[in-house]
Amino acid sequence: MFPCQTPLALPSSPFIRAAGITLDSLPIAWCKFDQNQWHAELHQHWQMPLSLALQSAVTKRKAEHLASRWLAQQRMAQLGLPDFVLRNAPDRSPLWPAGIQGSLSHSRDCVVLVATTESLCVGVDVEQMMSEETALETAELLMSAAEKQCLHHQPLTFAHAATLLFSLKESVYKALWPQLHQPMDFVQAEIVDLDLNQGRAQLRLKQDFGKGFDQQTRLQAQFWLTETRVVTLLTHPLPGQ
Repeated sequence: MFPCQTPLALPSSPFIRAAGITLDSLPIAWCKFDQNQWHAELHQHWQMPLSLALQSAVTKRKAEHLASRWLAQQRMAQLGLPDFVLRNAPDRSPLWPAGIQGSLSHSRDCVVLVATTESLCVGVDVEQMMSEETALETAELLMSAAEKQCLHHQPLTFAHAATLLFSLKESVYKALWPQLHQPMDFVQAEIVDLDLNQGRAQLRLKQDFGKGFDQQTRLQAQFWLTETRVVTLLTHPLPGQ
């Protein structure tokens, strides 16, 4: 999935099929899982209880939950916090340990996660590629006229470009939510620069949100594209740092 990475040790269960962590200065941990190998006993065996809210959920949702918690535990152990079990706040956002800034995302059979002790807002997202039909249907909600023009000049199909933009804006939302606790529309952040060769993008806010986030704020992101999937990572210094 990523060009430079090291594998993570896999559990004995075939539920987790593959896992690794990138060698970047801000590593991304990831895993692939097989929901057909999920079973309820794994939660007990791994001491990662299934929340009451998910007891009646479909298998797909339970599998995503378990894979996310397994990956979070592996990453927290690397940061000196073994046996950590990730839980959720009432707004369903992840509850990271004090001093940790984190973000996670899952899509189909994949989970990606970022956690750091650095003073950064972080947002990570993974998406399966949209169909051309879905990209066209969501274009007006997702992008401005300027963004649409920018994307049409990229050597990407419109579906790939729209998926990348969607994922970038999801990463913006995930990075800013812990600071602002405010909902955001897709049009409240706009891409202003996109470098496919370097896998980098810059976005700006189109609204003043307060707490150090206004229309002068520029947000830097990285991305990784394949034929079927995109991963985006956005980082920004915490206000006051």
